[in-house]
Amino acid sequence: MTWERARTEKQKQQRIDEIIDATARLYQKYNFEEITFALIAKEAAFTRSNLYKYFNSKEEIFFEFLKSDIVVWRQDIVRSTESKSFTITEFAEFWLEVQQRHLRMQSLISILYAHLEKKSSFETLVNFKKMVVAEFETLCTLLQKIFPKLSIENATKFIQIQLALSIGLYTMTDLSPEQQKVFEVKEFAYLKMDYEQYFKQSLVYVLQGLIKDSV
Repeated sequence: MTWERARTEKQKQQRIDEIIDATARLYQKYNFEEITFALIAKEAAFTRSNLYKYFNSKEEIFFEFLKSDIVVWRQDIVRSTESKSFTITEFAEFWLEVQQRHLRMQSLISILYAHLEKKSSFETLVNFKKMVVAEFETLCTLLQKIFPKLSIENATKFIQIQLALSIGLYTMTDLSPEQQKVFEVKEFAYLKMDYEQYFKQSLVYVLQGLIKDSV
């Protein structure tokens, strides 16, 4: 791209989309820690100074496509549950299946608290939290339709707990080759965790407890 100054709101949004797309491409090849502002600028065919006209840090850029991923994930859940009923076990299986269709979001959420939020401005965090609250409110309403005995308070707790479970299990099972090799040692084999099995089983226990607590 030949860089030209954006003069209209449409052109500004185009530049922002180009930056986000470039960062998303990099994230397919590199870990978060390996991606720098300079690398993003190069991938987007911007200079660093021009990149600063739109974002103050790489964390701000990552927040933008995480927000997009969350919206797409929520839309998938709403669309996939339309006119359907679930047992608790079936819903846990469904929730996992949808999550597996949005692996980039899962990966981004795993670095949300340890990296993105810690290095972001108050304004960025507030804007992100407002967006997340709106998306989660939609999901809580959906949960109540599926499980009428579940209170809105406990539906909110479910969303928060599943998020914590996902982050914890993802970081414990997204292993390097050396970490995986350790579990091949017989005395450590039993410590290896299966993400899908543990996550699904945990969701069942959480839902059962929250529904019972709502009655």
